[in-house]
Amino acid sequence: MRTFLAMLLGKLARRALRVVRRGGGSALPGTIARIIQPKLLEQAVASAPLGLVVVSGSAGKSSTTKILVELLRGHGLKVFTNPSTANIRQGFFASVLQFGDLRGRIDADIVVFEWDEGHGAALSNELRPRLAVFTNVLSDQLDRFVDPVFVAEKLLEIANNSESIVLNAGDKNLTQALSNHAKTFTFGLSEALLASPKAPVYALNFGPELALSPDCKVTSISDSSIELSSSGWSAQFEQSGGGFSQALNMAAAFAAANQLVDLAIPKCQSIVASLPPVFARDELAQIRERAVRLMLVQNPTSFQLNLSALGESKTPLMIMAGRDIHDPSWLWTVDFTGMTRVDIVAGFNAYDLALRLKYQGVEIGAVIPEIDKSVEEFLGLPGDSPTIMFSADAMRRTRRYLGLAK
Repeated sequence: MRTFLAMLLGKLARRALRVVRRGGGSALPGTIARIIQPKLLEQAVASAPLGLVVVSGSAGKSSTTKILVELLRGHGLKVFTNPSTANIRQGFFASVLQFGDLRGRIDADIVVFEWDEGHGAALSNELRPRLAVFTNVLSDQLDRFVDPVFVAEKLLEIANNSESIVLNAGDKNLTQALSNHAKTFTFGLSEALLASPKAPVYALNFGPELALSPDCKVTSISDSSIELSSSGWSAQFEQSGGGFSQALNMAAAFAAANQLVDLAIPKCQSIVASLPPVFARDELAQIRERAVRLMLVQNPTSFQLNLSALGESKTPLMIMAGRDIHDPSWLWTVDFTGMTRVDIVAGFNAYDLALRLKYQGVEIGAVIPEIDKSVEEFLGLPGDSPTIMFSADAMRRTRRYLGLAK
């Protein structure tokens, strides 16, 4: 009865909020449902016979999750996931409200969740994942996590509550903390790619380097393709952009999929070639009959990667720094070399971001902290490649204002 009531009232609250706040209203209904039935998420996950797979780490969670979900769906599995990358407890409850029936059941063979490192550690005690995928540990969100060691500890807690794990063999923060797990699988770069100056750099760690040979290895990266090899197969996959980061996300997804289904590589190649964009991760959205590029930045590393992916100067360009940037000093660790102009700087921390840009010699058209005013000004600017780069808080507020579905 409590489950039925939680689902009914949660769904009604979700519908009501969608009417009042276009494009918003996902967190509160999930909170309501959780208060009424705290075990709603646990029951929903238990209704999937093949169990729960989680993806966590500092960066790459959303892309890895999306690739893994599409690989599993392409091999005939019904997959329940958190589609808007809402990766904390309330977001999972909201996903159950959106896709579950009134008895709290989901129509899925398997559940694949992107997990926030902190929230995921607590949830793993309750949900006991079948498989946990760990992407990396970076020196970011220090205002929240204080030290990368804390992130590694959270990931270790998730690992200890999981039947098996997949980890990045090139990140010794992960190999030191997690490689003693009873069932460990790995992904990573070939030796030649590891020696490249473009190879990723993880959180500083003075401990020993553990030599692990990746079970799924990236052997080649170009502007248009990525080559992977694993036990029994080697193949090239069409993939434009993303470089080393996207290659590792793909390797992580394939290493996980290898443990869950028998991969048909030609089918995988077709799936990868037609992958849709991850929510707000270099997504092309139709806004008032214009195709607008949306790029989410969440920390110094992702900011730098997005700037690299931005390419030549885009017009118009708006960068938004929201309330989620609790300590704006980290903006000074981002290198804006090569950027000449930003048409609008917006969001709660707009002036902090504008100051950083000014010091690096970037021309600024206008500073407009208010979301509604900045968005309207931006949409009125000329240019054939409108681009918005925003933090998560600014993204949510912008999407809500524009009525974009989550």
